[in-house]
Amino acid sequence: MLLTQEITNLERFIVKSPLGSDQFWSEWQSKSGEIVITKAAIKRALRLYRNELSDEEILKLSSLLEAYKEISNYLELLRQTALKIKGVEAPNWDIFDGLESENGEEEDNL
Repeated sequence: MLLTQEITNLERFIVKSPLGSDQFWSEWQSKSGEIVITKAAIKRALRLYRNELSDEEILKLSSLLEAYKEISNYLELLRQTALKIKGVEAPNWDIFDGLESENGEEEDNL
């Protein structure tokens, strides 16, 4: 039952539009933006409120952050694949890593 609930919670991040289509890029951008904002909010909560959170709450937020990192990887793989279909190579560049680096945040420092 718990696994079913988790799958249901994360299903909203599945990109269903055909790879590389205009609808794909619109859907991808929307889901990517949501992931970036959510990850930033979780990191901020962990950083600012760590002393006020219970161990259980910290564990839950950390687990959520890991899940969102996995979803970021999925979305990045889709982006790279869609670009390759169009003949665009973007090796060694990950939009999510770039966004996190711009914020000056180190993921391991939580």
